[in-house]
Amino acid sequence: MRTLQIHHSFLFRLAAAICFAITLAGCTSYRYIPPDSDAGRQCVTSCGTNQQICIAGKEQVAAAQAQACEMRNVSTVSICLAVAKTDADRELCSKKRQYCSSSPSGTWQCESDYRACYTQCGGRIEESE
Repeated sequence: MRTLQIHHSFLFRLAAAICFAITLAGCTSYRYIPPDSDAGRQCVTSCGTNQQICIAGKEQVAAAQAQACEMRNVSTVSICLAVAKTDADRELCSKKRQYCSSSPSGTWQCESDYRACYTQCGGRIEESE
């Protein structure tokens, strides 16, 4: 279990380092130029709907994973406390909790899919740093 905690801590620090590096690399902004036709604009609307469904799905998965993680924590700590014989043992039980993130991952894919859909509908996207 200790190895799992160390591994989880390492992954958390690695993710934070990656986010920091991305921030230093600069932010890309997008200017969306809508299609000229009504059909193209309706198509773009469906792209937006699909994007929101994608993001909602990622958020739902993240919430379910966080809830499952919290339930594992409750179970792990309860079992530990049930077999703990000393105050020191009981104190160690609380340290068995894992970090449970509720942040969705993969929403970048929803954004990427939206941009691809937008251009397929006849819209244009201009990127700038």
